Amino acid sequence: MAGHLPTQPIISRDALIEIADSRLAEARALVNARHWAGAVYHGGYAVECYLKAAICFTLHWDGLLPMFKTHDLAGLLRFTGLEPSLRERTAVRQSFVTIVGLWDMYGDETIRYRKPTEVDSATATRFLACLEDSETGVVPWLRKTIQ
Repeated sequence: MAGHLPTQPIISRDALIEIADSRLAEARALVNARHWAGAVYHGGYAVECYLKAAICFTLHWDGLLPMFKTHDLAGLLRFTGLEPSLRERTAVRQSFVTIVGLWDMYGDETIRYRKPTEVDSATATRFLACLEDSETGVVPWLRKTIQ
């Protein structure tokens, strides 16, 4: 039926959290293995999944609808309802801005489509800190929301 919005989730909220946790662990492992671009890619993917889980939490959905099939981290944040909370947490907000900037560091050609040699250890290490730092990290802040 034309114009009909799909109502069946494409993935559960719990699966999104499980995937996000796994991608974050992979990002850590990739930093340790000196695969810098892969670490940034997996770390960004983790944030994407945490944001999608936050959308489900905010909207009281058990799973994510197809309309949220996007890699746009800033766009996903808008649907979480967490922008006011993020504005109040200056250091976490700066980490989010850094993550978005590095995840989209190549404009239309995001990190997913760049040569591995185009990301260095300092960039990957900074990215991981923005993800995980206990005080300023985006992931600890998001995890508080989705649990």
